[in-house]
This record gives sequence, C-alpha cells and structure tokens, in this order.
Amino acid sequence: MSTGKRSENKINVKMNITVDVTPIAAFKWNEGNAQKLRELRENAGYSRQKLSDEVGVSVAYIQQLETPHVFLKKPKKPDQMTVSTEILEKLCTALKADITSLIWDVDCSS
Repeated sequence: MSTGKRSENKINVKMNITVDVTPIAAFKWNEGNAQKLRELRENAGYSRQKLSDEVGVSVAYIQQLETPHVFLKKPKKPDQMTVSTEILEKLCTALKADITSLIWDVDCSS
C-alpha cells in the first residue's frame, strides 16, 4: 500500500476556436410553398437531382419540400415542417427567384 503523495499532471492547452454567429431562422413550410417551389424548379428546367446537386441538399429533402403532406403523415414525424433561411436562399439563388416569391403570395418575376 502506497502512502506517498500523488503527483499532479497539468496540461495547458491553448485553442483558437472560430464560431459562426450567423443568426439561425426557419420558415414554416406548407403546401402552398411546396407548389411554388415545384413550379419554380420546373420553370427553371431543373430536375430534383440537378437542384439537389446545385443547392447541396439531398434529393429526398427536395422531395420532402415539394410534397410535405406525404412526409408529415409518416409515423414519428413532426406535425409541421420548417426550412432554414439558408436553404431558402440557396434554393432561390439556384432557381434565380426572389425569396419573397417562394414564401409569400407575390409575383416578383418582373
């Protein structure tokens, strides 16, 4: 049995951490938004795959955005969908659309 003092090991660590403090916001997604997205995608000549590649999200996610009624009826899924403003901006950039034309009942094509 040892009765000696325990030695203490101390390590000094310096870390340089960069944190993105961009505000996070989300938009409630509904069937009207889904229809607008589908129309914008089709009018721009994009397939779901091509839009997926352009925006950097999965084809399944694009499909969920275009058919939320199917996604939300599955067991253990949320009652509503939300979409981040970051994704909305990427979608609108790829489709050359104004974000307001996607989330509000406004025609901003002129």
